[in-house]
Amino acid sequence: MRIMIKGGVWKNTEDEILKAAVMKYGKNQWARISSLLVRKSAKQCKARWYEWLDPSIKKTEWTREEDEKLLHLAKLMPTQWRTIAPIVGRTPSQCLER
Repeated sequence: MRIMIKGGVWKNTEDEILKAAVMKYGKNQWARISSLLVRKSAKQCKARWYEWLDPSIKKTEWTREEDEKLLHLAKLMPTQWRTIAPIVGRTPSQCLER
């Protein structure tokens, strides 16, 4: 019996399909969207959108002010990246990795 594990590196074509599917179905239909991507699960599609493809994600270099705000908030709320991220205007992963 072979077990199929979904995943692997995201290809450009998969990103484009994901973007189009989110535009068509919205951000609450991850199972439906993932059905268009044979190698990706609903959870993977959602994570890819919210951590990388969402156009609202800020991808520029961090400013000094952002760094200072992040350091201050990280001291007040250690490991609370999901809470800190919207305050700083970045994703939780960006804050954690910074």
